[in-house]
Amino acid sequence: MQPSSKPPLLILGAPPRGGNHLLRGLLDHHPQLLLPPDEDYFVRHLSRHPLLRLRGMLASRASAPGFYRQLQKDGHLERINAGHGTEVFGTEDSLDLEAYYHYISEHHVRGEVDTLVRNHVEALAVALGHVQGDGRLRVIFCALQPSNNDLSRVSGLLARSYDVRGIFLVRDPRAHLSSKLVRNPTLNLARFCQRQNSYWREIDRFALDYGPVMRLRFEDLVTDTEVCMRRVCEFSGIDFSPAVLEYTQGGEASRSNSSFAASSGIDRGVLTRYRDTLPAQTVAYLEQHCLPELFWRGPDQSRVAAGGSLTASA
Repeated sequence: MQPSSKPPLLILGAPPRGGNHLLRGLLDHHPQLLLPPDEDYFVRHLSRHPLLRLRGMLASRASAPGFYRQLQKDGHLERINAGHGTEVFGTEDSLDLEAYYHYISEHHVRGEVDTLVRNHVEALAVALGHVQGDGRLRVIFCALQPSNNDLSRVSGLLARSYDVRGIFLVRDPRAHLSSKLVRNPTLNLARFCQRQNSYWREIDRFALDYGPVMRLRFEDLVTDTEVCMRRVCEFSGIDFSPAVLEYTQGGEASRSNSSFAASSGIDRGVLTRYRDTLPAQTVAYLEQHCLPELFWRGPDQSRVAAGGSLTASA
């Protein structure tokens, strides 16, 4: 196989409440990564809606910055830069937004959807104080809704311009449901199981369609952080550093967040809290309708069940 001429890009993702922010916080200040301070709404929204892609392609240079701002939840980057957000801490003034929008207005090209994506990724690099050719691995960090096939949509859009590889977190459905019910107590169990299964299968398809992929169990990340982070660094092609064992934002020690509370360090209680919050019949339903591979069986069995890194030839 001929080596790709596209620049490399790492996708980090999980469904909402699936452990996204823990992995992002552990990688937060790695010197070989260009990791934005919070999740990426631009690429996710662009990947979902053909009409938005058409609007972006038709936008003029003068109107392009407004289009990008709108897709970032109408100002998400601005809110993050002001330190406002339930999932982020220590993000104040982390982005030079003037440089971000200047890059967009200078490089926008009408009629090219791929340029929309590349300009966003490189504008974020400039906003973080870096430039093309600096050697840092670009990262897209994104919550992925299985109901929208976000993993496949986002990956497909990014793969047009970049040589992608993905690290996707998998969380035990029992703990995942327990966390989600705190914010959405009317969540439908059947749809939840369908989406869990769909997400697992999307990871398999990524390996076939786009490139190397790593399934990372949230539970292993919590209970065996160093082993997991060594695997993450090796898979990403970056050096391991003890700094990736500490949860930070902007290089400063921060709080890990769950639906139940924000706490210092990594909270192991989130792994088994479902035993106190879910009725036995709900647990039984999950175990009957979710793929068996999704369940965490403990530190000795989980890595065997989840598998290691997958490649397109796996």
